[in-house]
Parts: sequence; structure tokens; C-alpha cells
Amino acid sequence: MPRESLSDEELLTRLQRGEHNAFDILFDRYWQPLYQTARARLNDSDMAQDIVQEIFIKIWQRRSELQIKGPLENYLRSAVRLNVINHYRSAKVTIVQLDDALERINLLEDSIESLTDYLELEKTLQLTVELMPEMLKKVYQLRSENRSVKAIAGELGLADQTVKNYIGEVSRRLRVTIAEKHPEKHLTYMALILAMLHK
Repeated sequence: MPRESLSDEELLTRLQRGEHNAFDILFDRYWQPLYQTARARLNDSDMAQDIVQEIFIKIWQRRSELQIKGPLENYLRSAVRLNVINHYRSAKVTIVQLDDALERINLLEDSIESLTDYLELEKTLQLTVELMPEMLKKVYQLRSENRSVKAIAGELGLADQTVKNYIGEVSRRLRVTIAEKHPEKHLTYMALILAMLHK
């Protein structure tokens, strides 16, 4: 069967049996999109490559015990985001007040439930941002791509302080929505968002 026609489910089954060829196909299929996801958030190509490489290494090491629910691509992209957050945390570039919440994220890293949580969070973010005024939406999108305040200000023709004000308003709106929709997890979720918006 041609490698392109093998489904992710079939590849995972073969991977669990220790078939190197299945791993190679998965790697070829997902390396580039995962690298692009990491690169957009890190603005560091070497670190992005390291993070994606580490994810694939872990998948191979844990192949016999993998239990992935839902689309494999979603699982992998969520793993990238988790590792990016952990990178920022270990590099001590996040806000000091977020350390406790980020510690919880670190503890969640290896659980399937945490990946489901991230997909849930992303859906909430997407719906909330879509309802925001156009300028807030643009600021959020550029900031989520790891653009600096100065770069965003230059692109949108705004003063640096105006961009900071917009970021603060985006944070406020997201905080309200997340507290309402995910009351039991809102501290952890807000830690993720603030780490991204205020880094």
C-alpha cells in the first residue's frame, strides 16, 4: 500500500508494533506543519526544530503505550504548544506571577486529558476572538505569532502603548469568557494566554 494512502490510525497501529517504516512516514507527514507551529511561537528556528524532534523521539520511545484519542494531528500540535510553553517557563521569560499556574501545566504534559483540554481551550479562544473588534483581533493574532509589541505597532500603524492597551483589553475579554466557560480550569488556561500575550 502506498505510504500516502495509509491512515494515521493504521500508522499508529504499525508504530505500536515497532515498525520503523511507520515512524518514518509519520515523521515525513507531520514534521513540516509541526515545525511551522513551533517556529511561529518561538521566533527561533533551531529551538523549534529541537522541540519537534523531541516530540517525535518521545512518540517512538512510548510507542507501545500510546493511546491517542481524536485526530493525530491535533494531538501533535497540542504537544508542540505544551512544549513551547514549557520552554518559555524554563527560560524564565514568563511573568513571575504565573509560575504557580505554569507549574500545573508542566505536570499535565504527559496526560492525554491535558491535550483534550488544550483543544477545548483553543476552540473557546477562536470563538471569543472572532467576536472582537477587528483591531483587537489583529493584535491577538499577531501576538500569538510571537510578534513583539514594537513590530505589531509598526505593522498596524499604532503607538506602542496603544498596542499594549489592546493586549490588555484582549486579556480582559478572554479572562471573562474563560472564567465563565471553564471555571474549574480558568487559572491554568489564563496562565497559558497571559504567557503568550505578555511575554
